[in-house]
Amino acid sequence: MAAELLKYQRVLIDQDTCISCGACVAACPYQALELDENGKARMIWEMCKDDFSCVAVCPVKCIYKISEAPAEFKAKKGWYRLGKALSPEEQKAFQEWKAKYGVTADPV
Repeated sequence: MAAELLKYQRVLIDQDTCISCGACVAACPYQALELDENGKARMIWEMCKDDFSCVAVCPVKCIYKISEAPAEFKAKKGWYRLGKALSPEEQKAFQEWKAKYGVTADPV
C-alpha cells in the first residue's frame, strides 16, 4: 500500500483563487476532493490517484499538478488533508512525497 502511495504526484489547490463551484469535486472519480468548511476545494492525500480531471474542469485554473505548482502555494495551509491515520509505512511515503515535491505545508 505504501509503495502505491508513492506512485502518485497528486494535485494542489490554490484556495485563495478557488470560487467554491465544486466542479473538481464532481469530476474526481476517486472522491479525492471535497469542499472544506469555507467551501474551498481540498485534496484528500491518500485518495488522489493522478486522474487530473479536476485540473481540466476548474474554471479559474486554481488546481495544479503538484510538480507544476508554484512553490509559494506549496507552503499555504489548508489545501490538503489526510483522510485517515497513516500506518508507519504510509507515513514514510507521505514524508517522501512532501520532500520530493517541496511541499512545506502540513495537512489540516
